[in-house]
Amino acid sequence: MYVVMNSEKVRSLRKQKGITKRDLATEAGVCVSTSKRVEREAPVTFRTRRVVAEALGVEPSPSLGRVL
Repeated sequence: MYVVMNSEKVRSLRKQKGITKRDLATEAGVCVSTSKRVEREAPVTFRTRRVVAEALGVEPSPSLGRVL
């Protein structure tokens, strides 16, 4: 099962933290292409949603994405 993250929310949180997509990828432990996919609203795994949310300092809540 996959989830599509809210790209506007992710981008906003990332910019509030003052980090790049590369920084987000490093903090989340994913590759840069995955962090770019998140902001393009491409499907990602639940694990990716969780680690990206943690890297952004938020809970992986429904407002952060929707299940496909």
